[in-house]
Amino acid sequence: MKIGFTPAGIATSTGTMAGGGTPFLGGLGQPHPMAVLLFGKRPAPLVDRRRYPRLTKALRKLKSLKDQVGEMAGMGEDDGGVDLAEGRNASIGRDGRIRFGLELLEESEDDDDFLVAVVGHEIGHQPWTWPTFNLAGMTKKDLDAMYREEEAKADRFAGRALAELRANPDSVCDFLISTERFEAHKPSDYYPAEVRAEMIRDAYSKRLRALQKPKLVLPGMAGRSRAHDLR
Repeated sequence: MKIGFTPAGIATSTGTMAGGGTPFLGGLGQPHPMAVLLFGKRPAPLVDRRRYPRLTKALRKLKSLKDQVGEMAGMGEDDGGVDLAEGRNASIGRDGRIRFGLELLEESEDDDDFLVAVVGHEIGHQPWTWPTFNLAGMTKKDLDAMYREEEAKADRFAGRALAELRANPDSVCDFLISTERFEAHKPSDYYPAEVRAEMIRDAYSKRLRALQKPKLVLPGMAGRSRAHDLR
């Protein structure tokens, strides 16, 4: 997820691909091309969490959020995880492990709504489902379009996660919009902040309405439930 003002590596990686550099095929030991497109050629270096005991509670909170949101994507409690990394961004690997930026966590550890949105966005990428493909020959325009739609997919999942956990989308939406105001030029590789915020809110509203609808219980199902209760 693009959190910081200048997400390192993203512009470089897309520029390299568009310029006809060596393609990333996503083979064993190589970064997946979508991960390169989103997060750069190298993930943010990990940080030893033992050096930051003040963030122990926040990291436990992130682990709990990963478990709850991950269930929506078919992840088990033992799948994936949360690591502390350098910087002010967040990313996710094909193994489902989230790298959460140290600076980002220090700034937002008390904003539960924001944390739900970031974790939801990263899990929303569902990188374990990415197919192997070749970026060679793709134009900058093609790469930008691919990036936009991948980010949009993750944004919509974040909106649904916010609804599932009864969190509020205002924090992350306001953050996206306020952060974009500091950018001299609006990037072409992801939707404008106002559009992203609208997608998050729309997905949130639709899922919340679905959760609030009375559940339909068929007569046969109700009978089985009562019989089970009497055992």
